[in-house]
Amino acid sequence: MSAAVTTSESTPPFTPLVRGPYTISSRGLLSDEQATKVVQELLSDVDSPSPGVLGGRGKTRLIDVPGLGKVFLKRYSHGGMLRKLTAGHFLCLGQLRSKVEFEMLELVRSLGLNAPEPIAFVQKGSTIYSTWLLMEELRDTRSIVEIGENEGDALPRALDGLSEQIRILIKHRIFHVDLHPGNVLVGKGDKVYIVDFDKACYFKGTQHALRELYLRRWRRAVIKHKLSPLLSEMMSLTLRSYDE
Repeated sequence: MSAAVTTSESTPPFTPLVRGPYTISSRGLLSDEQATKVVQELLSDVDSPSPGVLGGRGKTRLIDVPGLGKVFLKRYSHGGMLRKLTAGHFLCLGQLRSKVEFEMLELVRSLGLNAPEPIAFVQKGSTIYSTWLLMEELRDTRSIVEIGENEGDALPRALDGLSEQIRILIKHRIFHVDLHPGNVLVGKGDKVYIVDFDKACYFKGTQHALRELYLRRWRRAVIKHKLSPLLSEMMSLTLRSYDE
């Protein structure tokens, strides 16, 4: 069961704009000129690996869209060996991954979580398709990994802020399947953002079980990428102080 399917009755429907083989869907936010610009960027086909200390399955790059400024364009791809074999193509067995993440971002933001605002999602093909997500750029941010490595004094504040964000996810039983330090950004005023909600879903277990799952996965990522042990130890202390 995906938590992303729950939307407010007041939420406007998606408006599709068709440009050749591409269908660009938004909540009525994109103009014809902006949709054309997005397609031009897609045709340039210069996706680069996602920025950050830890990688992800998708690829993101900044593009400049008239009236929106710089926004992130994320292309979805498989992980592991499938990435090389499928070249970013998917077999349609359900909803578009980009649409699911778009709706999940809407949901978590409505719950008070700091996450990028989704702008539009793009589909090319039907039975076999490629897909992209357009979302706001989080400006003047740095990863919590960078803070741990270069700004040790600021790390406790960043982890406190992250703990508050994770508590929102736990309270509403939302499982971010890839919550690791590379997916946590810190902006001005120590505002903490969580990114990359691809495959996030509703968690059927207890809040306690979800909290322990988050902590195990966080610790595993810290060890795997040889990051500062403080990222794991301090996270455990702050999250375990949470009284359900």
